[in-house]
Amino acid sequence: MAVVKASSEYIFTLEIDQLLSHLDLNEICAQLRNLTRLRVTYGVKQIGMKYERMLFGMKISDATNLSHIIKMSNTLTTLWLPSNLLDDDLLRMLMTGLVKNTSITSLDLSHNKLTNHGARLLSKLLGPESVITTLKLCDNQIHAEGGRYLSRGLRYNTSLVELDLRLNRLTDDGGRMLLEGLVDHTSLTNLNLSSNMLGKESAEALAEILSDSVTALRSVDLSSNALNESDGDVLLQGLQQNSTVIALDLRQNTQIPADADCLVKIAQKIRQNEVNMKSPSSTTDGGSNT
Repeated sequence: MAVVKASSEYIFTLEIDQLLSHLDLNEICAQLRNLTRLRVTYGVKQIGMKYERMLFGMKISDATNLSHIIKMSNTLTTLWLPSNLLDDDLLRMLMTGLVKNTSITSLDLSHNKLTNHGARLLSKLLGPESVITTLKLCDNQIHAEGGRYLSRGLRYNTSLVELDLRLNRLTDDGGRMLLEGLVDHTSLTNLNLSSNMLGKESAEALAEILSDSVTALRSVDLSSNALNESDGDVLLQGLQQNSTVIALDLRQNTQIPADADCLVKIAQKIRQNEVNMKSPSSTTDGGSNT
């Protein structure tokens, strides 16, 4: 602790990749007045045959301590809590701090055990007053109802730039409801819905967003879903009037043939958008040099 106190003014990032003791991080973080990024994973690496379930995951006492840190901090901008066996009850405890915090802009809760109820809790962080720009929820247990809850929060959100929901279980119905909440959203640029069993309804909802001139989307990942060639045609139609998307990943949608005409035309349109985005800056640069 003496070392922490002596160097506290120069510590901006605290990353703990394994933590066995479940010590109270309040004692450490209270000394770090300039802490901006906190990453914590409760567990142990390379344990081999000595594995014990109790060695892994966040406990209620850990969530309580972290909640207090989050609530009291006005410098913390990045909070990453991946692979902590974090469930809805633990998230509820963390939320007592998150709803009071106005500085965290990046929140990563990937590879945990959050369900639809967890999504409902998180939707409270996405309202019009939200400052969160990055939300990563990949590899959880969020189903269609969770997509509906998140959609409610996103409908009036103006801050989110990146949303990662890959490796969940939204299904086509949940994907559609989620995307309906992104209609008229003007700040989201990166959307990852890979491996969510999305289909026709999700493709149609996304195509509507892509065709809207207000969209800011630049990168969309729909890989490893249940899209077919007709869905690819729908997405292509939505892209016709789009000028912002420069990446659309449709790999591992096994019902779309690798040589499908829609994939070729989508790739051409994406490339055209990319070239057009670079052209104005190139022209500007050229003009400033003359």
